[in-house]
Amino acid sequence: MQENHKYNIYMFIATIFFGMTYVLTKICLKYSTEFHIISFRFLIAFVVSLIFLQKKIFPVKRTEFLYSLLLGALLFLVFIAMTIGVKYTTATNASFLISLSVIFIPFFSWFFNKEKPKKRIFVVLIIALIGIILLTLDKNLKFHMGDILCLICATLFTFYVIMTEKIVKNNNPTALGVLQFGWVFLFSFLVQYPIESFVIPKNKFFWLSMVLLGIFCTAFGYIAQTIAQKNLSSTVVGFILSLEPVFSGIFGYFFLNEYLSFQQYIGAFLLLISVIYVSVKN
Repeated sequence: MQENHKYNIYMFIATIFFGMTYVLTKICLKYSTEFHIISFRFLIAFVVSLIFLQKKIFPVKRTEFLYSLLLGALLFLVFIAMTIGVKYTTATNASFLISLSVIFIPFFSWFFNKEKPKKRIFVVLIIALIGIILLTLDKNLKFHMGDILCLICATLFTFYVIMTEKIVKNNNPTALGVLQFGWVFLFSFLVQYPIESFVIPKNKFFWLSMVLLGIFCTAFGYIAQTIAQKNLSSTVVGFILSLEPVFSGIFGYFFLNEYLSFQQYIGAFLLLISVIYVSVKN
């Protein structure tokens, strides 16, 4: 029980950093392009993780190398959809729409893992769904290309969470977490040059945001998630991750002048009690 609480805390801290992601990405997009941001972000994450975690990574089994390639490919697709999506919508909207994966995960897990949700999970899912609806159905919400991409991102992220849970059970989660960063960097590096001209931004706000993205929102966040998923069910992970838009809304308010309406605060509260209930009961 104590061990589970420890991993719940890991996921909670990681989710705070994930909530920062949208605001920091929005800032970086003022000074650079989508694939460059993904490249810089995951290069920093890969190098930092490799330096501090090398003893926990090596030796790498062949299966871990191949599985990290699969997870890296999925994560690359997630971040293409997310980064481009954030460019064409608000950071707050993006986080709310991507958080819809919390609704997808238990049912995808039921399909792929035969992990049938308990009856109370359906009740909590309904509460969480109402919370997400209240958060997203703001009078200023417009359905643009960015919103569509964020919904695609939510679907891709659902597959990523399910696949990660299946893979980490019999593999080194740290090795998987770090190596997938390298794959995402490589994929974005190879894709960007036919599409974008290479320019190194000189703005200090870009690099401050990028360092935060690379080290805390990526290196720590995704490794913590990968390790936690070895000890928690995908449903619990999904519900904790549903706090992400709450934190994103807070950061968006202070740094981008985005704000939550009274209706959205009610939605955030419903999400919060849903997350706490599921985390404690599991």
